Amino acid sequence: MAALRFSLLGPLAVTCDGTHLSVPVGKIRVLLAALLLRPNQVVPLDQLTERMWGQRPPRNPRRVVQTNIVRLRQILGLSEVIQTEPGGYLARLEPGQLDLLEFQQSMRLAADAATPVLENRFLHEALALWRGPACADIESDALHQIDVPPLTEQRLYGLERRIDLDIQLGEDAALIAELRGLTAEHPLRERLWVQLMTTLCRTGRQAEALEAYRTVTHLLKEELGIDPGAELRRLHQAVLTQEHAHQARPLSPAPSKARNGRQPILRKEDPALGELLRTWRERVSLTQEHLAARACRNVHAAPRQLPTDVGSFVGREPELVVLVRAGDTTTVPIIAIDGMAGAGKTALAVHAAHELAPRFPDGNLFIDLHGYTCGAAPADPADTLARVLGVLGVPGESIPRHLDDRAALYRSVLADKKLLIVLDNAADEAQVRPLLPGEGSCLVLITSRRRLVGLDGARTVTVDVMPLTDAVALFAATAARQRLVDTPAEALTEVVRWCGLLPLAIRLAAARLNAHPAWSVSHLLERLRRRQHRLSELHAGQRSVTAALDVSYRTLTTAERRAYRLLGLHAGVDITPDAAAALLATTVTRASVLLDRLLESHLLQEHVPARYRFHDLISAHAAEEAVAEESEAEQRAALSRLLDYYSRGASAAIDRLYPYEVDTRPRIDPSRIPTPPMADAAGWLKAELPNLLALARHGFPDRFPSLGPGLAAQLPIRRVVRLLARHRGVLQGDLATACTSDNAAPADL
Repeated sequence: MAALRFSLLGPLAVTCDGTHLSVPVGKIRVLLAALLLRPNQVVPLDQLTERMWGQRPPRNPRRVVQTNIVRLRQILGLSEVIQTEPGGYLARLEPGQLDLLEFQQSMRLAADAATPVLENRFLHEALALWRGPACADIESDALHQIDVPPLTEQRLYGLERRIDLDIQLGEDAALIAELRGLTAEHPLRERLWVQLMTTLCRTGRQAEALEAYRTVTHLLKEELGIDPGAELRRLHQAVLTQEHAHQARPLSPAPSKARNGRQPILRKEDPALGELLRTWRERVSLTQEHLAARACRNVHAAPRQLPTDVGSFVGREPELVVLVRAGDTTTVPIIAIDGMAGAGKTALAVHAAHELAPRFPDGNLFIDLHGYTCGAAPADPADTLARVLGVLGVPGESIPRHLDDRAALYRSVLADKKLLIVLDNAADEAQVRPLLPGEGSCLVLITSRRRLVGLDGARTVTVDVMPLTDAVALFAATAARQRLVDTPAEALTEVVRWCGLLPLAIRLAAARLNAHPAWSVSHLLERLRRRQHRLSELHAGQRSVTAALDVSYRTLTTAERRAYRLLGLHAGVDITPDAAAALLATTVTRASVLLDRLLESHLLQEHVPARYRFHDLISAHAAEEAVAEESEAEQRAALSRLLDYYSRGASAAIDRLYPYEVDTRPRIDPSRIPTPPMADAAGWLKAELPNLLALARHGFPDRFPSLGPGLAAQLPIRRVVRLLARHRGVLQGDLATACTSDNAAPADL
């Protein structure tokens, strides 16, 4: 039986036999977290509803929860884990399957430990399970207000107790950096300030201890209007009177005796403490140049970190020319490669890097910044620099504490090197800037799903979908050769078109074909033609187009996610800021900002100025998210607003061009949606014709049949096409399409 493991002490993660499973974002993710937070307990339906929707539940929450439970079981194979019980659902788990259960078990063992050393060990094990704030990537206000705070309090109690024991065992110097971080993160928690002042005093840093007291005193006054507690005041007085902090008052709540009746044996002051402090003071006085020189003496071999090149790399000749030529410059060129999820940015960067590697004798670095990695937070630049400096030979004790100092040392170390650096999967400019060399002959290749327009001096290479011939070649190179024998070229062309010419989708489709010996290309094609299920076909193992798009979707803000979902309801071919404002019930200015942010994340395309559209696969993903996340009432309202916008626009345009026919056409009802601005009525109709035809022909989702006929009745399609044919030469095919539309009203024909 497969070994499932769940983690929620940090971002939610699920693994099966050590392999990461992709958990869809949205309500399914909230549902799974709500069940895992109460393992082996029945979670009532009303509590699940509250965690998933807060104060705005859907019309039939029971049915929607049941649907999400079924999807959760199917997607992750949890039929034996998630069980239906009277009144709710239960996640049945063993301690080794959930980090929360392991944390609680270790905390109980620590409480029952016979000695301080054993208690300390169990506390370290418990706290090591935390990878960040509990349920860090779960979007549920109710969950974070009700379920997460008790867990956070348990963790903080464990931290404070563990630090008490570490101090008793003589680990003072090693705790100072950690305590400074904890007091910054929890500034009103007095116990942490007591521990920080204690460790500072015990390492001879009384002045810093007094400064810490002044800081916490000010914080308590400003935030709560109170004075420090008795323990802090006593410790402050002990520092002022030159007493050692550990002599002023023993730390609590350490027991005075162990359970076996013997006094716990505490380690004496380290006799080498003075030497340690002298070494530390000497190190912080070194200049960055001294540290860089020391680092260079520790480098034994040039790093060679590039991953294996893609064996079936196809196409991208224009982009490769730009990247390879960048290696010939004498300055520090920075190339930012951006594109939508699955476009092949990393494959391009790695392939180019392998071609460039011989030109860089000092080696190459490949750094995954995890900007868009499911289940992992973006890499912290300070942590990344510490790792890279270690690779470059800087001893750990010589790496500065602060980000700016680490970045300065990094630039100093690279100043006389010729190194190739690949920064893969960047989240944004702020994550990248500290990792850029200052001078020298290094080349930096950056990949990101965002357009990194804020990087000064960087050249941008945008990776789009593949040309048709390259897409067919990629499918042929990835699929087993014998599977393509006697396959017509037209079938291969249609397959890659249904994959949206997206490299990831093409590779997954080929992998699906390889994994099913009984399939032919024609059978694969039939499955891809099922438009409503196309995304579900594009997966292989743990990789899927849906998972890749889920990560991009999760990085958006709440407003951007809503815009993404509602735009997925649009049946037309593109949308303007004015139409988007109607759909989203916002201003044109705000709609433009949201569209631009989706554009920067490569979730939208701007094929002509101020006209935006989805890639086909992204459109399908957005539509699925809309159905999963938006209530039927909100979907209906959004589509009605869009209907009003196009109806009023078409009517106003024809009123201007044919004012003498105003009384012969049905009038539309008054609406809050403003009439679209149009200096050129015929031009507006020409630009919007594909959207008008699509909306009249396809209408809206099946569950809103009443909306479709309304549009057809209000849009004089035949007259629109005839008008455009007269003024702009529209093809007769458009007229035929409009006139034979199933949704066109008889009066229009």
